[in-house]
Amino acid sequence: MGEVLEKSQASDCKVYFVDDDRGMIHSSVQWLTLSGLKVQAFVDPKVLLKTIKLNAPCVVVSDIKMPDLDGMSLMQHLLAKDKNLPVILITGHGDIPLAVEAMKKGAFEFLTKPFSPEKLLEVIKSAQSTRMEYLESLRSESDDVPRVINDSLQDDALTLSDDTDDAGTLNVMVDGYEKTVIEQALRKHHGDIAIVLDELDLPRRTLNAKMKKYGIERKNFR
Repeated sequence: MGEVLEKSQASDCKVYFVDDDRGMIHSSVQWLTLSGLKVQAFVDPKVLLKTIKLNAPCVVVSDIKMPDLDGMSLMQHLLAKDKNLPVILITGHGDIPLAVEAMKKGAFEFLTKPFSPEKLLEVIKSAQSTRMEYLESLRSESDDVPRVINDSLQDDALTLSDDTDDAGTLNVMVDGYEKTVIEQALRKHHGDIAIVLDELDLPRRTLNAKMKKYGIERKNFR
């Protein structure tokens, strides 16, 4: 089953890439295509909304900063149509509050420029795997014999448990992202807190609390 699924990811799971920057589209699409992925690019997110279908074998990569319809709004429209669609958001700034908001609203992942092509490819492949596993589960469920009432009640209990697990996973992902962004900023500016505060747009008290929470020491970045 695993081998079959992996082959279908490579051949069937399309990448929809949305960015109003044609230069970014050209370089990213070229890299992803050379890496063996099927990619369709859009400079207008509204065209993507008309194109994408429910439960299609695809994932979406979108820039946050776009005129008319930004990446966050696009994601909300997409998830309203297909709540299990993996949406990867990209921004040009290390904005922790925006990352937290994006993850809470359903983003699969949040990437901050500049990032390596390898990192983008890694995240997309992970999203493709998640998408194809979900579509495979839909196909399996459609073949199942209808369950008795007791089984249905057990499923409800499992659903509540799964929600709790998802919340825990989200918290871990957000914490990991926050820690990485803070460490990157400290490393970039050699531990200069004033510059880091300006770049991350955080109050000093908040940054101090987060550094304490994640065990980050300024002296390690000077």
